[in-house]
Amino acid sequence: MRMATILDVATARAAGVPDAVADVVLPHGTPGEALASIVPGNPLSDDWTCPLDLPGERIIAWSGTLGDSLFADEPRTWMGEGHGRFEHFCDEVRDPLRDAGRTLCFRPHARHVLSDPQGTLDFLRRREEEPFGLAISPADLLLPHMISDAEDHFTRILDFMIPRADLVLLCDAGAEGTEEGLSPRPLGEGVLPGPMVMDAIQSHLRDDAWVVAGPADMPAAIAWRHGDFSSSP
Repeated sequence: MRMATILDVATARAAGVPDAVADVVLPHGTPGEALASIVPGNPLSDDWTCPLDLPGERIIAWSGTLGDSLFADEPRTWMGEGHGRFEHFCDEVRDPLRDAGRTLCFRPHARHVLSDPQGTLDFLRRREEEPFGLAISPADLLLPHMISDAEDHFTRILDFMIPRADLVLLCDAGAEGTEEGLSPRPLGEGVLPGPMVMDAIQSHLRDDAWVVAGPADMPAAIAWRHGDFSSSP
C-alpha cells in the first residue's frame, strides 16, 4: 500500500514544490515529486479555472453541481441538464488534458453529478481511453439520512469503486449534517468503518494507486494500515 499526504501551498513549497499554487499530494515519509494537485471549486461554474501545468500528473477536482453553492441541494444536478453540462465539460477539457500529460481525477460527492457508485462507474467506462480518473473519499457519498443504512452504502462504495480508484482519500465524517453533507471529523472518530475500508484497500486497490490522508489524520491512517482500529467505529 502506497501512502501519501496532503500539503497546503506554503508547506508544499517549503517541502520542495516551488510551483505549488493549490494543495498538493506528496508521497508520505520520503521526499519525492508531487503526485497530484487539488483544485477547489465547481468545474461546472462559468468562472472555474484550472491551470494544466500544476505539480503532479493528476489533478483532483469535484465533478460539480448546478447549485448556487458548491454543496447545494440542487436536483437539476442529477438530471439531464446536470449530466449534459458535465459531459460537455469533459469533452472540452479532454484534449488539453491529454496534450499536457495530465489526468483529471474526479472526487464524487453525494450532491454532485458523480454522486454514487453506479453513475461513477458508468462514466469511467464511457471515458475508458480518456484522461479521467477517480479520487474516492467514501464518506463523501453519504448524507445524514443515509446513516441508518451506512454499512450497506459503504459496502457498495468500497466493493465497486475502490478497484477503479487512482487515489483513496481517508477523510472521516460525523453523522450530523452541514451544508456540505456530513460534518468533517478526525479519522477514526466518525462514520468511516476502518476495518471495511482497509480490507477493501488491501484486497482491491490497484498497486499503482495511492492512499491519501491529511497531516492530522496520518497517524490514524498508519495505525489502520497496521490493523489498529482502536478509535474506529
